[in-house]
Amino acid sequence: MTSPAALVALVQGIDAAIYGYSVAGAHVTGAGRRRALAGLSALRSDRDRAASLVVAGGSTPPGSAVAYTLPTRVTTAQTARDLMSIVDNRLVGLAADAAAALQGGERRWAARTGVEAAIRAVTWGAPSQAFPAGPPVSSPGPSPSAG
Repeated sequence: MTSPAALVALVQGIDAAIYGYSVAGAHVTGAGRRRALAGLSALRSDRDRAASLVVAGGSTPPGSAVAYTLPTRVTTAQTARDLMSIVDNRLVGLAADAAAALQGGERRWAARTGVEAAIRAVTWGAPSQAFPAGPPVSSPGPSPSAG
């Protein structure tokens, strides 16, 4: 996936997550509401950064939809937490794709964005998961001895 395509996909995913958080946030109270608001703030910041990288690459960032189809119906605090864990988990892969397509500081930002989404997902009750990985790296064998 090219850098512009990965960043556009990330912007679109974050827009959907912002919508999901906005719906879910209305169903949580107390500490959960504060976490939802903090997550929403982080998502908005990440969306702004991703959109600015799209612009820096010479493209126009996509606009957000008026509404999104949610993967689960939100009627209780538990279903709200479930939704936020789902949308955050979906962002992990999008952020990983963006990190793979970027370099330098932007790559670190995208990777950190994925880690933060994974942490939020676990905080909402999602099971922890391993990040996508390639084949295992083998350890080097013993050094050849002189002589």
